[in-house]
Amino acid sequence: MGDWAERLAAKPLPALRDSHARLSRLVGREDTTNWQIEDVLRRDPALALAVLGETNRQARRFGREDVTTFDSAISLLGRERLKSVVRALPEICISLLAPVSKTGFLTALAHTLEAAQQAEDWALARREPVAEQHFHAALLSGTPELALWLEAPEVAAQAYALAQGQDIPIDQALSTVIEEDWSAVCAELVVPWGLPALLGEVWSASDAVSAQAHGIRLTRALAERVAHGWHTEASRAMRPAIADHLGLDEAMSWTRCQRTAVHGATALLAAGMCPSAHTIPAADGSPWPFDAPLAPQAPARPSPLDALRDGLSGLTGSNAILQQLLKHLRAELGLQRLVLLMLDASHAQLEARFAVGLPAQDPLRGLSVPLSSGDLFSALLNKHQPLWLHAANRAAFLPRLPEDGCGPLAQADTFISPLRMDGKPVGLLLAQRPLDAPALTAEDFRLFNAMLAMAHETLDPRR
Repeated sequence: MGDWAERLAAKPLPALRDSHARLSRLVGREDTTNWQIEDVLRRDPALALAVLGETNRQARRFGREDVTTFDSAISLLGRERLKSVVRALPEICISLLAPVSKTGFLTALAHTLEAAQQAEDWALARREPVAEQHFHAALLSGTPELALWLEAPEVAAQAYALAQGQDIPIDQALSTVIEEDWSAVCAELVVPWGLPALLGEVWSASDAVSAQAHGIRLTRALAERVAHGWHTEASRAMRPAIADHLGLDEAMSWTRCQRTAVHGATALLAAGMCPSAHTIPAADGSPWPFDAPLAPQAPARPSPLDALRDGLSGLTGSNAILQQLLKHLRAELGLQRLVLLMLDASHAQLEARFAVGLPAQDPLRGLSVPLSSGDLFSALLNKHQPLWLHAANRAAFLPRLPEDGCGPLAQADTFISPLRMDGKPVGLLLAQRPLDAPALTAEDFRLFNAMLAMAHETLDPRR
């Protein structure tokens, strides 16, 4: 192993302070999911290196195949071993506000994160079976450069200046400065760092690499070259290779790349991280120097309650108010199946007066329910109390429902709410989602009740 590879292999890579603190909290909780842990690892190459590397060192001792995804690594390590790995990381974590090596290190980190996002997006476009491993490999492909910024910041800064001044790839500049083949140095780190063999391909000087490694190489090069602008000669020269890899025409593939990179750059800015050249100010000071500019930011969508409030504004008449309520329940909460049961003149029976989203043969359309002291509908009317009928309570309430309505109400979650006018009960509203739609939640029930309360205020302005 070369001298530089030995030095970098022996140098632990500190995590970012915020992500290290977040991961430490997560591994100390019993209710933490693998997804929450993975979400942190995907943003921090140092943490990813520690977890994936430790897993593969263990796997190789038992002759197992390389672990290439974070979810697999977390499951194989187990929570107790994961805690030990997190505790063993360097105590001094990198702050994004630290002045030492800030520009070069964060630029390298930004390129790494953007390449990872592009790699996963391309893998999805190609329908690769495990798209996540493309993200993980691209995320870790910049790790040696990040380690160099910490081991020898003056050398890394010299290479960074050379790459900027001569407009050459950073790998070429690093090879010139350290007087060794940088790709060979990186490839030698696969074994001591416990990284998947795929990364050895990514760093290899050979042109005969797998489609996975080729795609990750392309994303790394793209993230670096478009740092100087999307429509520079260097960036445009990559279009044919990208289109060939994705199996799309050049226009479609280039549009896909720009969209992914804009999302990545936006996420970096939101995290307070040094952005890549996607956000370097143009000569006129504008923050997004794309020839194809960002679309104007869409106005914030009003909340369901705000939307209903606007819809009810100025309305009079119970029919118009109820129509507006039903419209917004359908649009805002996806309650596509709605039935209004209204009291008859004697107040002794509920009859279906209006139904929407139900087929003609649905028994709820013709529901007619005599009221009695023991049935559920009478109780809800008398108590002015809404009910969420769902799997956990359905067995208790179904015997108190009318026989004609038991079938439809037994098949899907249902919100049932009394309707009032002038402070008096006048009927019930039954609301369901389609059977193949997502299940109703407690938040849906809260919004449903809040929207009914708003409609009741409009129906009874004296309240």
